[in-house]
Amino acid sequence: MSAPRTCPNCQLSIPSLEARFCERCGASLGVPDSPGAPANAPIPPPTPALDADALLRTLAAHPDLPRLLAATPETPELTGKTLPSVLLLLGLSVLGVFASLLCFQLCPPLGFVPLVLVVVGAAVVARQLLWNARTPLVARPAFVRELRAQVHAGARHSPDHTRHFALLQFDTDHSGEFECYRSALPNLEVGALGVAYLKGERIAAFTRVPVG
Repeated sequence: MSAPRTCPNCQLSIPSLEARFCERCGASLGVPDSPGAPANAPIPPPTPALDADALLRTLAAHPDLPRLLAATPETPELTGKTLPSVLLLLGLSVLGVFASLLCFQLCPPLGFVPLVLVVVGAAVVARQLLWNARTPLVARPAFVRELRAQVHAGARHSPDHTRHFALLQFDTDHSGEFECYRSALPNLEVGALGVAYLKGERIAAFTRVPVG
């Protein structure tokens, strides 16, 4: 009988022997042991640690680096968002005025309720517009140290959703964890080297650079 498994990150007990990711925090559980594997099977040697500093120095001398740092990648999460957001903001404003006038005629005490709701919605849209306009897209050479997923359980009528994060190292003294846009995930893996395009605290895109 196999010993019970636990998540190495949050220590959650894992009842399923086939599970590869933690249901609570999304951390990788590794490859489960095969039922037929012998108990005294040799343990494979650990993968040698990558020298991130040496790789980053090599990347700094790469001939394509200046071009990549000056490039502006296509980001589906940001492309074409401004005009729809402006139209939504105008639509909410018009809707709020008409809804308030209608409520004032039918039930004056409730006349301000739809107006307040629309103002809150318009403020959220306006805040996102300002963030997109004021937050620059910054390109930085980076080495992917770690990846993790954070699973959020959905409510009764909403599905679960997962947020992905990457720990990037920029040089010996500077690193940071950033949330990843979904479109950037295919190019991100532990040990990847390239240019990270950062939009605030998020990775909007990542272009890998082969070094070696």
